Amino acid sequence: MRDASNKTAWLPGAATVLAIFSCYGTTLLIGLLSLLGISLAVEERSWAGAISVFSLLAAVAIAASYLRHRVIGPVISAAIGLVLILWVMYGSYSSVIELLGFAFLVLATLWDWRARASHRAAGDDVSWIEAGDLADRLQRDAAPIVVDVRAVDEFGGELGHLREARNIPLAELPNRIAELARFKEHELAVVCRTQMRSAKAAATLASAGFRKVAVLRGGMVEWNRRQLPLEGGDTTPP
Repeated sequence: MRDASNKTAWLPGAATVLAIFSCYGTTLLIGLLSLLGISLAVEERSWAGAISVFSLLAAVAIAASYLRHRVIGPVISAAIGLVLILWVMYGSYSSVIELLGFAFLVLATLWDWRARASHRAAGDDVSWIEAGDLADRLQRDAAPIVVDVRAVDEFGGELGHLREARNIPLAELPNRIAELARFKEHELAVVCRTQMRSAKAAATLASAGFRKVAVLRGGMVEWNRRQLPLEGGDTTPP
């Protein structure tokens, strides 16, 4: 499945760079010009407005990416960064809080980029399946084979695992892919904690000739959130 959001993948990074440049680049420019005896006056309200607009644009672009990769971390980080930046622009100024706000925004941008990359890693031969759809399919005949690529301790951990799931950690998948050879023409549902590792696993399976591979969108976090059937772990979803 091709990621249509690739055309706007540059937007969060570009907006973040412009926000940082608007803040620190302008300050640096004013300082350099003052050394040359040139006085440059900047209207503070317009300056703060430009910084705020670029920061908001970055946060909105990252939030839009969530609709594609379903990783909530970048959105939370971007929201924290935006709130801190707006606070120092229009509330009480603090250089530490300002720096912290931009740090959160940069973290969100990098995190979003990584989530996009993991999402694209699934490739054109891999589809996505929603938690509710998979739960329904598992109740039918010829149900998908569930491959859980989390580590062994996660598989038996607090999030539990899907019934009859086969645990093959992502790091071991290339060497253990033969265990799934008899299911090459069968539907596979790949699962991890969120969906990042399972997207990579799906790409590995697709390159090995598995053509009916679906990644559980949102992973076991989403499965628990919907309170769907579990084995192991804490059967009362967090």
